[in-house]
Amino acid sequence: MKLPAVRRSSVLAMVACLTISGAAIAQDDLRGFQLVGDYQLFLQGQEAPDAQLYLSRTAGAFLVVADGLPSPVLLSARNQMTRKVQLLKISPAGEDTLDLLPGALFGPPMPFRPIPKGLEFAVDGVLAQLRQRPSWAGEATLTDLYAHEPGYRRDASSYESDPAAVAEAAALGAGVEVRVVFGSWCHVCERFMPRGLKVHEELQDSPVRFTYYGLGDDNPWGDAEVDRLGVTELPTAIVYRNGEEIGRFIGGPGWTSPEVSLLNILRENP
Repeated sequence: MKLPAVRRSSVLAMVACLTISGAAIAQDDLRGFQLVGDYQLFLQGQEAPDAQLYLSRTAGAFLVVADGLPSPVLLSARNQMTRKVQLLKISPAGEDTLDLLPGALFGPPMPFRPIPKGLEFAVDGVLAQLRQRPSWAGEATLTDLYAHEPGYRRDASSYESDPAAVAEAAALGAGVEVRVVFGSWCHVCERFMPRGLKVHEELQDSPVRFTYYGLGDDNPWGDAEVDRLGVTELPTAIVYRNGEEIGRFIGGPGWTSPEVSLLNILRENP
């Protein structure tokens, strides 16, 4: 009964999906680089905590910015090469989004190579590795989720909830806790969790409280919380009133309009 969720792509799978054999990058493609939290940068074997990693599906490339690199770097999946980028040619283009201006790339192309769960490249003698970030495991706050998954924050800001449903849920929210079980590796969670996070933001001044629990990607269905709560799909939101479960909404259908799903449960259990 425990259903496997669709997993998000690894670094290598992402590169493979982005690659267009033999295609050069046009200047018009060097845009829409969005901050991502799925990957970590290591320099000379040490994690670079200040690193910012951006992905552009249009360009088929990663943009890597870190103080420990001689310059920002573009990793192009289309030609399996890296290029140095002039910092002053990087332009903000919206929330957590960057474009590269004409003339941004300089220096000769440099190859990168695959390593387990990542990519390795060198820039002016500095050895760098782009590795898959471990999935979130255990308790989390809204702040934790936005920091770990920048895409959650962007998508939450663009979700338009039903204000009447949110207001009524707030009015019916005495003694209510919503316990959310998710996987940061889960494609369905990636798509729908931000909607619930937006509703959480809108209910922060209400009695409704939200808690989050992430299943790591190492045997997620073996987590004790899965058995304790009877979780079979992700994401799962379990609604309690005064400590007693009164309902739950599950998976994509339940999270399409999470404020409405929550309100329906609260109406049925005033």
